[in-house]
Amino acid sequence: MQSPCSQCGSNLHLTENCPKAASKKSAIRRRREIRVCSLCGERGHNMRTCVQNDPDKAEARKARGFRENVRTCSHCLRKGHNKRTCPLLYPEKVTQNTGDRRRKCSYCSKPGHNSRSCPVLNPDRPVVVRKNIRRSCSHCDRPGHNSRTCPTLYPDQAKARKLRERGLRLCKHCFQPGHNKRTCPELNPEAAIRRQSQKSRKMALRRCSICNSMEHNARTCPN
Repeated sequence: MQSPCSQCGSNLHLTENCPKAASKKSAIRRRREIRVCSLCGERGHNMRTCVQNDPDKAEARKARGFRENVRTCSHCLRKGHNKRTCPLLYPEKVTQNTGDRRRKCSYCSKPGHNSRSCPVLNPDRPVVVRKNIRRSCSHCDRPGHNSRTCPTLYPDQAKARKLRERGLRLCKHCFQPGHNKRTCPELNPEAAIRRQSQKSRKMALRRCSICNSMEHNARTCPN
């Protein structure tokens, strides 16, 4: 007598032919294909199993059977696509993917615009031809930002963004550099005094081992 399936308990098939187990395997395969390594930027693995991080461990992982997951079509048995996107079953999808990938209007089906800026629906609206691909602000007409992040409209946010780019934190309450909202002198003066005393204590302990100065350390010594 055939033993029941360990996945669903049915006597009609084996565990290796169970559709429930196949769906679990496909879900695991999809998760492995989606994940992106934060070290090398490639798909199919994470930083812990990256070849650049630990080559020996990656080779051992491949030797155990964790090969690169490339999806295989169940119709033509070719790799790189599935049955839903098979070029033999759906050749029209191949022409759609290889064509113009710009957004298409839902009214006239032409690429390059949407229904809000469609020249057929809005013939009186002037057509704006952009010289470059970079976005431009609708308030000051400068490239590199939009009206939501315009430095003319929101100077405090622009100042905070520049400080973050230089690696300096900015308080969200008073918009002053050097501290955050938790240690802001206006909201929490005790924490600000405690932080300032710790900072001065660290500055007092710092001494340059080259010129014996209290203003800097050996790494930033001008001599």
